[in-house]
Amino acid sequence: MKRMAWILGTLAALGAALPPAAGTALAAGTVEVSPSRAEAFNTLNPVIPVRGAVVKVSDIFTGPIPRGDRAVLAAPAPGERSVLDADLLLRIARAYGLDWKPASREIKAVVKRESRTLSQSEIIAEVRAALEAEGAPQSAEIVPSSSSLSISLPADAVPTVDVGQVSYDPRTKRFSTVVDITAAEDGRVVFTRQMTVGGRIYPTEPVLVLTASLNRGDIIRPEHVTVANLRADTVREGAITDAFALVGKQARRAIREGEPIRANQVQTPVLVRRGDEVVVFYALKTMNLTAKGKALDAGGQGEHIRVLNPKSNRILTAKVVQANQVVVDTATQTAQR
Repeated sequence: MKRMAWILGTLAALGAALPPAAGTALAAGTVEVSPSRAEAFNTLNPVIPVRGAVVKVSDIFTGPIPRGDRAVLAAPAPGERSVLDADLLLRIARAYGLDWKPASREIKAVVKRESRTLSQSEIIAEVRAALEAEGAPQSAEIVPSSSSLSISLPADAVPTVDVGQVSYDPRTKRFSTVVDITAAEDGRVVFTRQMTVGGRIYPTEPVLVLTASLNRGDIIRPEHVTVANLRADTVREGAITDAFALVGKQARRAIREGEPIRANQVQTPVLVRRGDEVVVFYALKTMNLTAKGKALDAGGQGEHIRVLNPKSNRILTAKVVQANQVVVDTATQTAQR
């Protein structure tokens, strides 16, 4: 018992004398690695982003490269990716004297080539200029036959779009052309592509649209109205083209943003509703009189409605001037008799 107690006490003393990290390493059955030794190891980068056309050893592994950093692989196309399996990674490590081995055959790394996009709208903008030079209507909507003309280019490349001879039929509004796309980097061409671009153009016309959707009863204000060029074949008859005739009107029903506004969708703001009690002003030559009446119609400012005088039971025609206020022109009433 005494000998066992001595052994336990000795082990406890040794554990207390060790640094916490070393004590933990011993408990885990591993060996502590000094910082200088750790720097000599190589580690794999599982995701390898590259901007250029090649992949270097330093892109794949961190740590020292005894035999010098070099390009070892061609990078995938801009915007694309490729997978490096364990066998290839091991061959690269051995060829350049790296201190690395895959823990299993399932180890992989993914190379991702960074890119920039030449959008369809950028290409169509150049085609538009060529079409207009051939007599196509300006501001027309161009609908290409291909669903997408976007191209991924090297991340640092500067593109140039050259449009060749344009074939345009004014009768069918169809066109076709060949577009050459070149991208340069530091004065060196790094990307070229030629594509055929065809499609159809649709003439447009300027119409008034809303900048935001309105609900029924909303009043249209100047900031709600803008001009947009829309395809002529989509603009229905009755679309309002005069902003002065639109601002101040009231939406009869919900109107969506960006749609042409038709005359039957708006009305003069209702100031008097049918059945409302109104104040009736009589404009006489020598004096003005007021009385109460009942509106038989709804109306906006400046509109004429029928008003019932409850005392005389007569129906008068009056002009709406304010909310629940109407004016009777006695000369007009006399003429109507």
